[in-house]
Amino acid sequence: MKFFGMIQDRLKSITHTWVRFPVVFILLCAIAVYTSISVETGSDHIREIYTLILGVFLSAAMVFGFEKRPNAVLWLAVSQAAALGLAAAYFFLVLSGYNGSVKDSLRIVILCFALLFVCLWVPCLRWKTDFNDLFMTFFKAFFTTAFFMTIIWGGISLVLSAVDVLLFRLPVNLYSHLSVWIWVFTAPMLFLSLIPVFGGAAEEKEKQEHLARIPTFFRVLLSYVLIPLTALYTLVLLAYLVKTFVGGDPGDLLRPLILAYCIVVIALYILVSKIDSKITQLFRMIAPKLMLLIALYQAVNLIMKIPGEGIVFGRYFVILFGIFSVTAGVLMSFLPLKKNVILAIVLTGFALVSITPPADAFTISTNSQLGILDRVLTANNMIRDGSIVPNTTLSEKDEAIITDAMQYLYDVKETDKVQGVSDKFEMYVDFENIFGFSPYYQTAGAVDQGAYYMYSRDTATPVEIGAYEYMITAAGNNYEGKSQNEVVTTITDQGKKYDAAVVVNGDQIDIQLRDENGNVLLTASVVELINKMVQDNDSVSKEQLPADAMTFDVAGTGASMRIIFQNASKDESSSQTYYDATMMILVRFA
Repeated sequence: MKFFGMIQDRLKSITHTWVRFPVVFILLCAIAVYTSISVETGSDHIREIYTLILGVFLSAAMVFGFEKRPNAVLWLAVSQAAALGLAAAYFFLVLSGYNGSVKDSLRIVILCFALLFVCLWVPCLRWKTDFNDLFMTFFKAFFTTAFFMTIIWGGISLVLSAVDVLLFRLPVNLYSHLSVWIWVFTAPMLFLSLIPVFGGAAEEKEKQEHLARIPTFFRVLLSYVLIPLTALYTLVLLAYLVKTFVGGDPGDLLRPLILAYCIVVIALYILVSKIDSKITQLFRMIAPKLMLLIALYQAVNLIMKIPGEGIVFGRYFVILFGIFSVTAGVLMSFLPLKKNVILAIVLTGFALVSITPPADAFTISTNSQLGILDRVLTANNMIRDGSIVPNTTLSEKDEAIITDAMQYLYDVKETDKVQGVSDKFEMYVDFENIFGFSPYYQTAGAVDQGAYYMYSRDTATPVEIGAYEYMITAAGNNYEGKSQNEVVTTITDQGKKYDAAVVVNGDQIDIQLRDENGNVLLTASVVELINKMVQDNDSVSKEQLPADAMTFDVAGTGASMRIIFQNASKDESSSQTYYDATMMILVRFA
């Protein structure tokens, strides 16, 4: 009975949440409807969905900011109208030029992230709520929602699977629709039902204290599992930091490690702020200082690379978060725990700066790449009268810089800002005609360390088959380092049978054509043919080669063969050279 009572209380709480967040309820329903339509029809409603998501966060922030005021109904109506108006303005003014670029998606994500933190610190300023308690409430609400929704979603999915297998076939898209309505609509409403009303009556204050209380299990997990693991992680980072001072960081491995480390330290610092024990006190005293030093190293290291490599939005965000982590480290070292709300306010400010022109990530990164591109083109006399003059004699370094800059600008849909490049520029179609060389994706210096070459046939160019009578497909590689003698197919010609085989022996890969007695009529060395491709293309990978550049004729006793490579690669990055190829093979008999 206690279980059913708990379920009844939760349903009652969700009902109250619909009344507390009526516009959020409507917007979530609209998002679910649009998503279901997209699932069912394949139509694209991403602009509408982005706008509705933004509306959800705006509406929730307005509720936290204006609830419990005198004339509550009037304030609710005005604030929700303002939220809808701002979302509509974003739809018409910002998303009107939506072109599928990643920057539009990132703007929405970061803006919603900032609004989420507004929901965290506004009640602290309005009602003097302890930020650490509020953070714990949100944290518990998130994982409680994830736990219950996973059980509900998994249970219903199992029931539907049983019906589909045992009784009758269900629509293919039913599981997708189920996921949409559980995770997009129901889960957010359950999450909001676990957030208390601030500034309410005594009963609501009691509920607020209950939701902020740290469970014993979680207290032990934080103190005796997560803090020691974070300490070990810190030691590993510091050891690797010392290593990079000596040998550098060629893999740039520290960036994601430090980013994750700073997030964990800040979140853990807030979560254990209400736990008084020796280990938590030690953590609060030492961890912010170590995080400050590590984040400072990260930020300075990346800033120093900007003059030579420029900046892209990913690096911008890492640098900005590194600066925030340094700021947070200083604040956590000197401010009392009850002032942790300042961390949320500062983080909100950093998030808004990152998406607000002209200091936003996308404007700065685009201008940076345009500047680098203009510098290299000007240095090589490739800009004349506002047009780009192709140059086939560039160094590998300059080719790589131009390719990287244009690839980035192409990804963020900003290539129209490059003088001499049309707004209809296609990276893999127009690049070579404009700049005089194919996109160069091989890292400078890779040949010295061991190069990797990759070639693909341009499927838009026709293949000449001549008088050949049979066509087969084959593939081969020497990755496993063991012998192989595999018959791909058997050809019957004028009553005689011939085997086409792929033979791997050590480093060598051969295509053989044998008669029915096992005599080899001809052999073609795949390794030699790939090496010829590498030599003919000046040891540079090419995404697309014309068919004739990847076609080779081989003559033998009473038969001839034309090998047309679909894909071919050569990998010299390890002690052994590896080859891999897929081919079409044309065969004729004399």
